[in-house]
Amino acid sequence: MTKAHYVCQNKNVFSFESLKEIIRFKYLLQTFVKRDLKIRYRYTVLGGLWNIIQPLSMMAIFSLVFSRIFHVETGGVPYPLFSYSVLILWQSVARMVTQGGSSLSGYIGMLTKVYFPRILIPISIIIGACIDFLIACILLIGMICIYDVSLTSSAFFALPILVLITILGSGVTFWVSALDAQFRDVRAALPFLMQIWMFATPLMYPSSLVPERWMWLYNFNPLVAQVELFRWSLLDTPLPKASYIITSVIISILLFCTGLFYFQKVEGTLVDKV
Repeated sequence: MTKAHYVCQNKNVFSFESLKEIIRFKYLLQTFVKRDLKIRYRYTVLGGLWNIIQPLSMMAIFSLVFSRIFHVETGGVPYPLFSYSVLILWQSVARMVTQGGSSLSGYIGMLTKVYFPRILIPISIIIGACIDFLIACILLIGMICIYDVSLTSSAFFALPILVLITILGSGVTFWVSALDAQFRDVRAALPFLMQIWMFATPLMYPSSLVPERWMWLYNFNPLVAQVELFRWSLLDTPLPKASYIITSVIISILLFCTGLFYFQKVEGTLVDKV
């Protein structure tokens, strides 16, 4: 009796068939998400509260350094709220990229035995990071109430901005996870690259501090405009220039599409290289 088997093949594009395949394995994706959350919180006392404690600690340090010592101007927005509101965004993106980028190695036993769309693994980390962000938003809502910030109609733009940030984080995650499976140098260089990305993003300072002559280069970091947009939507800070917003959207979509296509292209060979 011939046993059924699956032959992995490289995929050149992300087709509708691939999308249908992901949907067909949606229950496995739910299992991966639950597994990721359980592993991270199983032996912790505070559990999901770490999603609040970590950005809160960074906020306290930045408040001391940039607000008390260097007196960074935030346009009348209380510095704790100014920094925390976007630190939780960075925390989610950083988790997508760092943990999602190396996530395939955690499923090596399963990858060599059964077939399922390999992209479900980094997607599960991305979903878990989004859940972490929602938990961290609990304190953000409390801080908005404490500082008596009046939300305007721009708050309705917060959701599409978050979707754009998720697209960016997902695209980078797809690239890193595919490259990490093939080149171990990626895993070694990633912490350093993430530090550069963090300080090149206006998390603890406003982008207005960057000299105007360097703004065109600075805004090639797509997260710059997205962070400032999120602040604008909730805290009524200055709106980034339209050209910077358009550049951010284009780069984010390009990273997402190319990352997705590249992951699908090398998916068939990932098992042999992880």
